[in-house]
Amino acid sequence: MTGPIRLEPVYLNSIWAGNRLGEIRGLKSPGTGISREVCTYPGSENRVCNGPFEGQKITELIRTRRDEIMGNDPESQMVRVAFMDTAEDLSIQVHPDGAMAEAEGDFEKSESWYILEAADGAYVTAGIRETDKERIREAVREDRLEELLVRLPVKTGDFVMIPAGMVHACGKGLLALEVGSFGGITYRLYDYGRGRRLNLEKGLLALKPQLKADIVHPEPDAHNRPVNVGRHPLFQVDLVDVRGSWTYGGYDSYRILTCVEGECRVCRMGEEFLLSYTETIVIPAACRSIRVEGRARLLISYRC
Repeated sequence: MTGPIRLEPVYLNSIWAGNRLGEIRGLKSPGTGISREVCTYPGSENRVCNGPFEGQKITELIRTRRDEIMGNDPESQMVRVAFMDTAEDLSIQVHPDGAMAEAEGDFEKSESWYILEAADGAYVTAGIRETDKERIREAVREDRLEELLVRLPVKTGDFVMIPAGMVHACGKGLLALEVGSFGGITYRLYDYGRGRRLNLEKGLLALKPQLKADIVHPEPDAHNRPVNVGRHPLFQVDLVDVRGSWTYGGYDSYRILTCVEGECRVCRMGEEFLLSYTETIVIPAACRSIRVEGRARLLISYRC
């Protein structure tokens, strides 16, 4: 039976990268803006780094041991989990919904952000004040799109849902955990003059300007009791504050645990896995029950 799975992060350099991840993870090369903790998207798959399946791509493990890993989840991919470390604003972008992505041979990309660290004055872009797409096109061409953007202040512990079709971007000074569906298409509308290619026409086609976002600041009403903080048709996010010992299980599909505060141990059948700040572990469906010990805040990501 397959036990808890550690995955080797996939690190990506970015022109907007901060230095938090590098310091936390002890990375030697600067400029790491993204750490893909769980990714089954073609070309970006993680590899297993513990146990008898060490070195295998997670997608290969799902293919050969599907029932043990995925349980009753009918998909061939897992919910996507990644850290973003921003020193500068990310480009203003939009992702396609399911129908538009399918026409491109891909999947919908909806996502959510949990804020682990935030500088004073930090914000996220989530929505646009203009509903007329022709006026939005003019604003992009006249370099004044920023006037129309909805920017929401954020602090540590905040959570925001970003459905496909919403204009969005993380602002500077953030360490955020992104949890989302497994599509890979991004249309860039605006990039602060960095010279990278824009995807204006497809972005406007994908854009749903009526979409608005709210910042929530989830606080469990009791320790060792998970609460739902984000629900989307393609993924779900729970939060639990572990104090002492917490036993969980009995689920029919996998769960992804990410430590967003503190430190804990994940225990199963005599094995212990230390889960430190920013680390992630996959709990296959076959595990059924695990015990978590320590003092930590965990985000639990999975399919609905």
